[in-house]
Amino acid sequence: MPLACFDGETIIVDQLGQVDDAVAYLNSCDVLGIDTEARPSFTRGVHYPTALLQIADGQRCYLFRLNKIGMPPSLAKLFSNKRICKVGLAFKDDLHGLQRLHDFKPQNCIDLQSLVARYGILELGLQKIFAIVFARKISKSQQLTNWEADILTPEQARYAATDAWATLLIYNALRDSVALPNREVEKLKTAERQAQVQHQLEINMHRDIDKAVEVLQDGGVIIYPTDTVWGMGCDATNQQAVDKLFRIKQREKGKSMLVLVPDIDTILEFTDTIPEAAAQLLEVSAPEEGVAPKPMTIIYPDAKNVAEGIRAEDGSLGIRITYEKFSNLLCSQLGKPLVSTSANFSGRPTPKAFCEIDSKLLTAVDYVCHSRRSENTSAKPSSIIKVGRDNQITILRP
Repeated sequence: MPLACFDGETIIVDQLGQVDDAVAYLNSCDVLGIDTEARPSFTRGVHYPTALLQIADGQRCYLFRLNKIGMPPSLAKLFSNKRICKVGLAFKDDLHGLQRLHDFKPQNCIDLQSLVARYGILELGLQKIFAIVFARKISKSQQLTNWEADILTPEQARYAATDAWATLLIYNALRDSVALPNREVEKLKTAERQAQVQHQLEINMHRDIDKAVEVLQDGGVIIYPTDTVWGMGCDATNQQAVDKLFRIKQREKGKSMLVLVPDIDTILEFTDTIPEAAAQLLEVSAPEEGVAPKPMTIIYPDAKNVAEGIRAEDGSLGIRITYEKFSNLLCSQLGKPLVSTSANFSGRPTPKAFCEIDSKLLTAVDYVCHSRRSENTSAKPSSIIKVGRDNQITILRP
């Protein structure tokens, strides 16, 4: 987007003798854009008083250096003038900062953040709102500079004036537009809240996956959600990790375990061939229009490149492509097949939800994933189909 900035007259007011002329001009205006700046704080709990007050109309912007002149009564009185409309962004905070310098009762002060939603805009930042309304951007490069410096730089003055001017421009543009009905605004707000929740869930999921992969790469054992029941897993190519998983699960050696992979290409790394019958099964078990059928584990002959104990005695290996988002991303990021055995001690019932997993098992593994713990739907194991070299199919679990 092209850059926008205030190109009118910018007047810096840093002496008390300049205040009356500035206020007289501003009192003749009908609508004013307001913004403030304070020295940035990089320490938690430390805040600095308002150092600069910017007030703009379409032609001029006055920059009142409050750290030098304080808040003169005539300037404070401007904010109590009912006739003049004052527009700001997050205006309540700005007004509170100014009231600490001189008490006044705000009148006819409008906060853009409470106004823009009526026009279908749910962003709260000035830069984003301006971009939506005008398809132009405003620079925020001077935001964290020292607003208490002896002399404002030209870049600071331009930035400060632009913020107050941009606020005014947005208000004027919206005022000439048609507001949405209240019910449409509420629908938008609801959709935005849902999107924010979903976005946070995505962030949490990726952090969860990052931690799980770190543990797996270090030879650890995890408990994680899959496309079926909750599973225990480790890197299927790491012999020490596989041995550790057998010990934790209290499973006898010689009983094979299946593995999860993210796609067909990965299967070829761990078996010499994909029989034609298996290829057909993979085709019918792939998602269609984003919806996958029941998860299917296929047992392939001639498995390779996995730790001892994973394969069956005849050299076969159960492999399932997982299309569930969490486990698919987990497998993709790990870059190795992921052992998937139910999250229970050997011989105990398979838990159908996270809340059913034995607490002793949860403390025995190296990491327990956080994603999807709250789900209470009863999950079911996958179907298991064995495919021989001659394409003979045996259904072990429908």
